[in-house]
Amino acid sequence: MKRAIIIPARLGSTRLPRKPLHMIAGMTLIERVYRQCKKAQGIDMVVIATDSDEIASHVNSFGAGAIMTPERCANGTERIAYAAKHLAADFDIVINVQGDEPLIEPAVIEQVAAAFDDDRVNIATPISHLKEETDTNNPNIVKVVTTIKEDILYFSRSRIPYNRSEDKINTTYWRHIGLYAFRKKILEEIIELPSTELENIEKLEQLRWLYHGYSIRAVRVENTSIEVNTIEDVKKVEEILKNK
Repeated sequence: MKRAIIIPARLGSTRLPRKPLHMIAGMTLIERVYRQCKKAQGIDMVVIATDSDEIASHVNSFGAGAIMTPERCANGTERIAYAAKHLAADFDIVINVQGDEPLIEPAVIEQVAAAFDDDRVNIATPISHLKEETDTNNPNIVKVVTTIKEDILYFSRSRIPYNRSEDKINTTYWRHIGLYAFRKKILEEIIELPSTELENIEKLEQLRWLYHGYSIRAVRVENTSIEVNTIEDVKKVEEILKNK
């Protein structure tokens, strides 16, 4: 199977303006994400999908390829689906690595790509153990619960599951990591789905896919990645890089 990573990137961001071009320890956010993706084994292409000439010029300057997408793309999935149709070669698996994951680990990408060795998997995404109690109430960290077959039941910005037991049962929480992988045919299908109330409430596009009956395989990984949404997140990433 041929695998391509497409990184969606746009300048518009309310919490961190011009986020892809924000400097983190001497390198832009989008370049850090790209360089982490390039380290993953078994990937045939890594490219950035953007509607910004400024971002395209920047990524070309450090040797990455850019595919220009229309401004009308409503979300990252629509952006990568458009880009996937304009790749130089055909691919079986399209991996969407969010452009705000500068510490995404190559091993995580490889584990998610390997999930498609199972013919029943059409969409896959990584999850990791949420260790800090305070993070369970952070709406910027998306929590997940899964079935016995490791398919995802639900994503939420709220704490799930909610522990109301008087016995104080020890609860394990899992967080979603900003990466999705699709069989190309499925990617083409899901972008045609109508939006749903749950998606609009939580502001999580993956709830649209679940609502319409698509299964999403959870891949449990060890992960130290931080999704960059605020200046505080930038400081956390810089501190991790400094310690490394």
